[in-house]
Amino acid sequence: MNDRSSAPLADYLAALAAPTPAPGGGSAAAICAAAAAALVGMVAGLSLDRDPNGADAARQRAAIATATAARTKLTALANDDEVAYGAFIAALRLPKGDDAARAARSDALSRAALTAAQVPLRVIEACADVAEAASSLANRTIAAAASDLEAALRLSSTAAHISAENVEANLPYVESADERVRLANACAAALTRVDRVALADR
Repeated sequence: MNDRSSAPLADYLAALAAPTPAPGGGSAAAICAAAAAALVGMVAGLSLDRDPNGADAARQRAAIATATAARTKLTALANDDEVAYGAFIAALRLPKGDDAARAARSDALSRAALTAAQVPLRVIEACADVAEAASSLANRTIAAAASDLEAALRLSSTAAHISAENVEANLPYVESADERVRLANACAAALTRVDRVALADR
């Protein structure tokens, strides 16, 4: 696995296209959301360059700070998703010849699934940060960049919904009912943040 924070985009896309389980959709969603964060930073930065002391300068600087932090987090989460999915696949391949082996496999699957659900949950939460930062700039940046803000909103929303599906896919393998409920509730809450912004933007 290459570090997505430094690997060229072409190398990442080649890895994504390779006939291997990871990177997959979860990692790709995180990268798309990171691109959304980059767009928010670009739009705010262009507007600040145009008018560094304008009425919306503080809001634009805040959006840049949020977007920069989210972009860094999401790039790391793309790596984390690859690792988590690899661990889950490894757990699936464990032997299950007797009761002890089956119990060990079940425990390993549960632990791997918990991590594999936590990673996309963090992606959704970061997507919400990006979407809210983009929304905060509506009609407060240069008009020529409005389509870039819309692209950021759509990318972050799509990435969040993909990630929510990945959270849900892992929940059946998590043994703890309390953990399943906690993850499901946190996923729903984070997705609501994203959808609230998306609906308000329409």
